[in-house]
Amino acid sequence: MDLNKHPYPLGIYEKALYRKPLWEMLDDAARAGYDNFEISLDETDMRLSRLEWSSERFLRVKQAAMESGVQIFSACFSGHRRFPLGSSDPDVEKRAMKMMEQGIRFCCELGVRVLQVAGYDVFYEPSTADTAKRYDENLAKSVLMAAKAGVMLSVEPVERYVTSVGKAMELVKNIRSPWLTVYPDTANLYMMGFDPVKELKLGEGKLAALHVREAPDDEYIPFGEGVLNFPEIFKTLKETGFSGPITVELWNEENPQYMQVVTRAREFLETIMNGE
Repeated sequence: MDLNKHPYPLGIYEKALYRKPLWEMLDDAARAGYDNFEISLDETDMRLSRLEWSSERFLRVKQAAMESGVQIFSACFSGHRRFPLGSSDPDVEKRAMKMMEQGIRFCCELGVRVLQVAGYDVFYEPSTADTAKRYDENLAKSVLMAAKAGVMLSVEPVERYVTSVGKAMELVKNIRSPWLTVYPDTANLYMMGFDPVKELKLGEGKLAALHVREAPDDEYIPFGEGVLNFPEIFKTLKETGFSGPITVELWNEENPQYMQVVTRAREFLETIMNGE
């Protein structure tokens, strides 16, 4: 990867590309001009099965990434929506912690630097003081496992429990490990009622990467046609000393025009980053 190509390395989320075999998606990411790829470990059986990959499968995917020239930098571990760390069901909690161990191993095997962990204490069951406490405790245990493996865990603020960078920073300060950081999403922050610029300042020195997409809703909005002030967002990143990857998070798995969409997204971000 050319570290001088962009002011910030540009990554693409797996679901921003048309659904194909992974090696073809890596090639698409390269053709669209991206540096990094974020692989999904979501709650579907198909993607959770990646936690059970053989050593041979890991090697094949690593080889495909090397041949494409695109680094698999991060993994989005939203599978914990289905099996949450804060669950009141002991069997679900046990499954969640086993998945975390598998997710960390997945990163080790694939050479992934950052495992993005969703800030849900629970998702399909009621959130309570107990589920929040359980999430905090299990996140701390997870960080210990990640530290042993040299894998960075990074909390994404979402629509319940950890909804802001400020809340995520409370966890970072309480757990006190260099292996726990924050990986926010500009649109998530806006839709939860927070000012993304102010929130990013709260995470100074502890942001591993940043998801970018437009707001105000989850429907596709081309960059520059929504409500987010991207020039101000990138100005804030520069002022806070951030130099990590910027990951474009879109959903184009069934969109045959996906290459046009992700190429335009990259061009827009390059224009903003270069101050044009």
